[in-house]
Amino acid sequence: MTFISLYRKWRSQIFDEIIGQEHIIRTLKNAISAGRIGHAYLFSGPRGTGKTSTARIFAKALNCVNGPTPNPCGKCDACEKIKNGDAIDVIEIDAASNRGIDEIRDLREKIRFAPVEGRFKVYIIDEVHMLTQEAFNALLKTLEEPPSHVIFVLATTESQKVPVTVASRCQRLDFRRISVIQIEEQLRSICKSEKITIDDQSIVIVARNAEGSMRDAISLLDQLASFCGNKISISDVLLVLGTAHGSMLFDFSASIRKGDVSTVIGLVDKIVLEGKNIPQVAKDLAGFFRNLLVCKVGSEKIIELPKKEIAELKKESEYYTLERIKEIISVLVKSESDMRWFGDARLAFEVAFLNIINIGSENKKIVEDVAISDASGDLMNNLKNSWGDILKKVKTKNVFAYVSLSEGMPDLIGDNKLAIKFKKGFSFHKDRLEERNNKSAVEEAIKEILGRNVTVVGTTDYSDSPDVETDPIENIAKIFNGKKVS
Repeated sequence: MTFISLYRKWRSQIFDEIIGQEHIIRTLKNAISAGRIGHAYLFSGPRGTGKTSTARIFAKALNCVNGPTPNPCGKCDACEKIKNGDAIDVIEIDAASNRGIDEIRDLREKIRFAPVEGRFKVYIIDEVHMLTQEAFNALLKTLEEPPSHVIFVLATTESQKVPVTVASRCQRLDFRRISVIQIEEQLRSICKSEKITIDDQSIVIVARNAEGSMRDAISLLDQLASFCGNKISISDVLLVLGTAHGSMLFDFSASIRKGDVSTVIGLVDKIVLEGKNIPQVAKDLAGFFRNLLVCKVGSEKIIELPKKEIAELKKESEYYTLERIKEIISVLVKSESDMRWFGDARLAFEVAFLNIINIGSENKKIVEDVAISDASGDLMNNLKNSWGDILKKVKTKNVFAYVSLSEGMPDLIGDNKLAIKFKKGFSFHKDRLEERNNKSAVEEAIKEILGRNVTVVGTTDYSDSPDVETDPIENIAKIFNGKKVS
């Protein structure tokens, strides 16, 4: 018997088997039941989320012997032929390969003929955004006034490339990325049916690597089954996917925090010796720090990971400032780009870590040199010693105030006035901190921690206090390298 890939074997055959697109399935089923079937639909969304499968099921629903029906039988001649790709009246066109005006003209010639076997001729044009401008122009008139027996389903992963004139003549349905949890559930169901033994940790890694695509997830599972047989271990998953284990990501983070270049280089050497894919590890690490950033701003509920892992990420995020995490992510994202054109991915990765650690060293020096030490009195000492507690207290009161406050540095001006200084270019955080609700949250937190009433102000210039008034003419002269003439 000919081998059938898991993705083809487990492809959805009825509306209720489509996962993660409940809003679209409900719309189509209601339209069929009410007899409000549109003449053209635009299915837009990421790859592997069910666009083409939904289009085929829609064609079944229209041409089923019991149809039009929201629940095609799947057993009649029409349903069987559509399932097997043998239906004369369901025409699938790959716009990536048939993108020219001649193909669309041929379609226009044939479209006027009535269906041979069913009620409707259904044209499914996949990756429709690949059509040339001339082809779109040729398609436009047909989309505007198609014969009553014709239904168009245009599928695309890049809806922004579809001309507005075309999109406006279609009912647009946007497919969503499928959640990690939904992908995990489907993979477990497939493994149970196919008698594949796999642990939960491996399923989670496969689901994450699919990035919202059910097709990619099932294809990865198929690849693992081909490599391992029917017993898949975590080591097999890491080897095949070339990805990094969670503990290794924490090891990288610990080395970055300590500025330990030697350990970082050793970790890079380890992933090379283990045969891991360096660009994939860079991507994993960027995702790891993205999760730290999400935990840092208190939005960890959006991370699709087990609670235990989220707790570990939250604890790790406490070692970093928000700005430091953003710096690390920027360097890692750039390293991914560098690897695409630079021949030595390992070298690009090692240079990225050296940059990350050097940036951290420079930032530490800047903090040490900031004029906090210029302030006098017990209040400033208490502020310095309690700054971490103040940040935590602000976070419980107002997360927006917390995010902005964590980007600034405190400096006492006078007895009870606290200036939060921001780097130049960070005026957004200064302005948001000075909003009444945010400012009050900070002042209340300081009072609760230190027992003192303090007025908070913001400034974006480390060299000037907010109380200093300057001559605007002298400022203009300074900008243009001139001098004031009395």
